[in-house]
Amino acid sequence: MIIFVLLLSEVTIAQKATYNTPPSINRKRVRVTFEKVSASQTSYYVNYKAENIGNGIFIIDRELTELQHNGGALYPTTSQYILKPGDKKTIYNQFRVKPPVKANADSLYLKFNGLRYTSPFEPLNGKKLILGEKATTNIGPFAIKVMDYNVYSDRVYAEVKCSFNGTTNHIGNVDLSNVVVTGGKAAIVKKGDVVLSGKSYTFAINITPNGDELSIVFNNVLSVGQLQKLNLRGIKITSTSYVEPVKNKNPKVIKAPGRIAELSFADFSALKKDIEIEMNSGGNPVGMAHEFLLEKKCISTAQVIDILSVFNLDGSRLKFAKMAYPFTTDKVKYHNVIGKIEYTKNKQALEEFLEHQ
Repeated sequence: MIIFVLLLSEVTIAQKATYNTPPSINRKRVRVTFEKVSASQTSYYVNYKAENIGNGIFIIDRELTELQHNGGALYPTTSQYILKPGDKKTIYNQFRVKPPVKANADSLYLKFNGLRYTSPFEPLNGKKLILGEKATTNIGPFAIKVMDYNVYSDRVYAEVKCSFNGTTNHIGNVDLSNVVVTGGKAAIVKKGDVVLSGKSYTFAINITPNGDELSIVFNNVLSVGQLQKLNLRGIKITSTSYVEPVKNKNPKVIKAPGRIAELSFADFSALKKDIEIEMNSGGNPVGMAHEFLLEKKCISTAQVIDILSVFNLDGSRLKFAKMAYPFTTDKVKYHNVIGKIEYTKNKQALEEFLEHQ
């Protein structure tokens, strides 16, 4: 886990801060080189190049990167990156903030929870798969199935799907360089790839038969590696004008903020029910909800997220999220709504909308 300790200080001048670029982090298996630390009026940016210099698989879950900001937490949008040995990838992290908080702090607190690395892969000994229509076999956590099978005058064509059904703490690997085919001369276009839990890898094979039974032998073709959390040292990132604060021996006690304004339980339940009725009758649920909020004048981000589950179309979720934003009393948390939108294009549309508010 990488922890970047950047304490937010109160800023009275609304001009953008410039930041010192942190030094690179070098470990036995990975290297992190910071490329950009900056701020606009609405966002912080912390971009870095990740390099896999080991012989395993390096996985980065960007959506787990957390920027703690004045009592709140900001996250970039969801993305997962898989770096194979020798791979390099620039990871772009944009953290949006909303007024009255400004993106000009002298220091920040950044925390990475989504870095993992594989232990060495353990090869699986597999029985042979006799080729034919819809032929199947299981090898460890892999389910193998022939998805397409055609016999031509000069060759046999097969499309084979390898589904990895291991736990989320494991990753599968398909290495087609070790495939052995009996009953003919084979040509495989693809080389193989790593496969996360719940995912699959499909390859095609053309075989010139010699009259014997056609089969694929999977010995040492499939392997499984365990994913382990990767811990890196913390780094403090500061602005060029940052001055280390003097510790106060008698700190003031700061009272917790009052409860945010939100719909009462009765009003919230009524709104959800009315939206469902309006939607099932083919009406305009977003328009009806707008009239409701015009009267009540408040709703919390958590309530917006809850209501999104009522809609069965992602486009309607996007429309409701845009409509409800002006009535939301804890707008600093509204970035959490983005993760509840299903399609990427709609996530981006909501991000763009919030950027201009």
